Amino acid sequence: MTKTFGLFLALSLALAGIRVRAQDLPNSIKGSVPAGVEGVANAVLLDKSDKTISMVPVTDGKFTFRDVAPGEYSVGLYTASGQRVARSCSLTLASGAAKEASFDCPVPAAVAPATTSTAAAQGGMSTASWIVIGAAAVGITTAVVIATNKDEGVASAIR
Repeated sequence: MTKTFGLFLALSLALAGIRVRAQDLPNSIKGSVPAGVEGVANAVLLDKSDKTISMVPVTDGKFTFRDVAPGEYSVGLYTASGQRVARSCSLTLASGAAKEASFDCPVPAAVAPATTSTAAAQGGMSTASWIVIGAAAVGITTAVVIATNKDEGVASAIR
């Protein structure tokens, strides 16, 4: 028995010096402050409607939210004065899962404004159509006023 205990003790001491990689906690969201972002004091977990769910301190550039319910979230990084300096991409946490927040979100492509041909194709009138109609209305009104002044003298004396 003494030999077994001695062997167990020796093996325990030998393994004590070996670092074991930390496992991700279930129902957790963790992350690191992105390079170039400074002054971060707190990480705030936000639901999909931007409602604050939880806040944790940022220590050595890292944060972890534990016991998070399944759902859609993002993480905001804030200074001690409450100014947001970064926001993570949206992430979906499944039950029992662990996720890492990413601050390297792809930028969505800009939506092109509607052109006159697009408006006309959708059943509306294009800008060119409105200009032609306006010019025609001004031309007709001018012709009527000029004709009225010379023919019958019905137009006002000011014209």
